[in-house]
Amino acid sequence: MIRYLLRNNLKFFFFSFFLFMCLASNGQIDAKARRLFENARQLFVSGDNNQAIFEAKKLIKKEPGFVDPYLLLADIYNETDSTILEILFLKSASQLSANPTILYRLGEANYSIGFYTDALLYYEKYLQVNDVLEKRKSKIERKIANCKFAFEAKNHPVDFQPIRLNWNVNSMNDEYWPSLSIDGQKLVFTRLIKSGQFSQEDFFISEFDSAGWGRAIPFFEINTRENEGAQTFSADGKLLFFTACNRAGGKGGCDIYFSIWENGKWSKPKNAGRPLNSNYWEAQPSFSSDNQFLYFSSNRKGGKGKMDIWRVKFQGFDESGDLIWQSPENLGDSINTKGNEISPFIHPNNKSFYFASDFHAGMGGFDLFIAELNQELNFSGPQNFGYPINTFKDEQGLNISSDGKTAYFSSAREPGSGLDIYNFELSENMRPEPVTYVHAKVVDAKTELPVQAKIELINLTNNIDVRSEIADENGEVLLCLPLGANYAFTVSEGGFLFFSESFPLTDLKTLHDPYHFRVELNPVEIGAKMDLYNIYFETDSFSILSESKPELHKLISFLESNSELLVEIQGHTDNSGDIESNQQLSELRAKSVVKYLAENGILSSRLRFIGFGEHNPVSTNKTPEGRMRNRRTTIKILGM
Repeated sequence: MIRYLLRNNLKFFFFSFFLFMCLASNGQIDAKARRLFENARQLFVSGDNNQAIFEAKKLIKKEPGFVDPYLLLADIYNETDSTILEILFLKSASQLSANPTILYRLGEANYSIGFYTDALLYYEKYLQVNDVLEKRKSKIERKIANCKFAFEAKNHPVDFQPIRLNWNVNSMNDEYWPSLSIDGQKLVFTRLIKSGQFSQEDFFISEFDSAGWGRAIPFFEINTRENEGAQTFSADGKLLFFTACNRAGGKGGCDIYFSIWENGKWSKPKNAGRPLNSNYWEAQPSFSSDNQFLYFSSNRKGGKGKMDIWRVKFQGFDESGDLIWQSPENLGDSINTKGNEISPFIHPNNKSFYFASDFHAGMGGFDLFIAELNQELNFSGPQNFGYPINTFKDEQGLNISSDGKTAYFSSAREPGSGLDIYNFELSENMRPEPVTYVHAKVVDAKTELPVQAKIELINLTNNIDVRSEIADENGEVLLCLPLGANYAFTVSEGGFLFFSESFPLTDLKTLHDPYHFRVELNPVEIGAKMDLYNIYFETDSFSILSESKPELHKLISFLESNSELLVEIQGHTDNSGDIESNQQLSELRAKSVVKYLAENGILSSRLRFIGFGEHNPVSTNKTPEGRMRNRRTTIKILGM
């Protein structure tokens, strides 16, 4: 099953270490006692733990100096995850035997339940009295470092107040792998449904309203009689990736599958194909909000350790509807180690990256970490989330809301209800830069029918990041807008004037509400106008700023495609300053645009310019937002 693929069920069977130890106490053990011990050992091997415990304890009463029954009980309690009892009998064995392996096991047992002080004591004793193999020595030194890290983390706990989601989401079954929609209104998660000896992993969906999270319903279109889990959605919610294992036609043990929302329903899931999937294990996908990269965990060749995190660039669909990928790349030494790195999550800001590791310095088991992705697509060194978010248990499956404030995860904290989904508010230093988004519906201004137009989103701060999408059959599109940059948003389609909008989001302290608007594309005809909001000038000047180039070249492309058009460039200002100066400034700015177009191949005979100053406002001049909308360049069709 998806949930248990990475459980590290390491059980200790150390009989060969202890049964033949030359111990002074064991030299006095008679043959009958040894036969009784062998009987108890065989009961354990055959799976009859209760009877094995009974026989071993009876033997201890008879022969309290016989070390092997203590070690057998330690093995049984290790097998049954009764660690406190395991430690109890290991301590008794350590009083009867000087064998250093008992110290090692005491260190491991204490470490496994977060008893860091005792674990450190036994690890250090073990290293002092034993000629340790280099491989084990390295492992113990790493765990000693983790114990010391844990001391420091527990002395400086982070703020953590987890809240269990209501019974509409959680149940007496296990719920895990939460994923949140970009607007925070939809939660998709995996539920393990148990019925007798049968267990089934399926997806469930809950929607948020004024009353909180609604009752979760099965994701019928994706769920099958097989197991589905570890899902991720594109930002617009129309492309789903998830993990499935051992399916017919699969590439390896576990593969990543996909489904598309089209024509009002989800398509039948398909294998995401090579080179994403391989003959190995690929799982736990996380899709970037710009639709560029899919992050995933795999044990494929070429990694740094056991499970590594990889990413692969998405290049769209081929003619048969299959996905096109570039070659996967390993995230490298800053993220991956000799151990296991799993559970990747890339925040919608496409900078903050979260994952789980059992090798980076932490509290033991899998800890949660955060790293930052720079413009060169390289990662900073990971930072541990700290205690008590991380514990000696496994933490993984993190998902964070688009505003960067709320994290969702699964944990077993309520007796009897298994794994449940919780959320908590992230501390300031762990919050990712928030994102907002734009949702637009594109229609023909005359017929009001949807238009599957081309949408471009350009980062004007660096003029590098360009995102291009096609509106769906309903004319709708949703795009993420990470804070920290100014964006140009244009909508274009043959036979129509294009639409222009701007989103100034450089103020990282202000989380803007999502943008929802209806884009009405006007057909190309005499008298039609389009307002352009991404042509920028220096303050109180007609000098065109470099941020204007994407918009101007969009206009050039439009005029080249409609070579018969005669157009008028209109300049507009807000009401700051005096009327006469604004009038003159608007004329000079319009003239500057005409000059730029002529210098870039548009015949000057096709171009006219005029300035209107502050006389034709489209919004109020009483707010900064209104004045910004009044400062615009308008294109009017004068003739064919």
